[in-house]
Amino acid sequence: MAGLWDILRIPESGARLYSFATDLLQGTVIDRPNRFLVNVSVEGKNIPCHLHDPGRLLELIFPGNNVLVRKTNGIKTSYSVTASQCNDEWVLTDSRVHSELASQFLPADSRKEVKIGNHRIDFQWEDTLIEVKGCTMMVGETATFPDAPTKRGREHIEILRQHVSGGGRSALFILTFRKSARCFIPNSNTDPEFSKEFYKALNDGVEVFIPKLSFENGNILFQNFIDVCGT
Repeated sequence: MAGLWDILRIPESGARLYSFATDLLQGTVIDRPNRFLVNVSVEGKNIPCHLHDPGRLLELIFPGNNVLVRKTNGIKTSYSVTASQCNDEWVLTDSRVHSELASQFLPADSRKEVKIGNHRIDFQWEDTLIEVKGCTMMVGETATFPDAPTKRGREHIEILRQHVSGGGRSALFILTFRKSARCFIPNSNTDPEFSKEFYKALNDGVEVFIPKLSFENGNILFQNFIDVCGT
């Protein structure tokens, strides 16, 4: 059976995959009262902002760090954190656009949000299941995921692996938002069970694709693909 590479759409390096339509305002983090709320100082005003990312983001969301926020229509907030500064780069911190980014690589007739048992897998194309994760953490020059334990993530990978064992095809897309990353490993220190499931899936035939993306002037650009470290 041919690999999924045969049906992927591969952009040119530097191609724009996504643009934010609204203006981005730069501010600094005041505090993070809870997982999904960040108070940001923008031109001297305290603006409560929604953070749509389930990770800890300790290296990205901390008092005094620079962030980019945009106007959104939330129930409790009117702004969302879009990106955070880390050294000399901006890192996307809004997982709502992950599906749109991944779709740029997939056949146009791929189905979104496919129900498998009690879970939803991000995409299905013919008999191929495709799950998408977003990676913002890096250790040295190595991208790593997750930055918080993820039972849901482990279950998604198990579904992909079981689908392959039943004769189907499965793929895991790990969108990596750190432009200096050289390769990827699962974060065994934070979630050893996720790491074990990841390598089981890799050995059992789940295909892993790791597009490296950058955030520049309100645009998400494709750089290249990186590999799992040591493969």
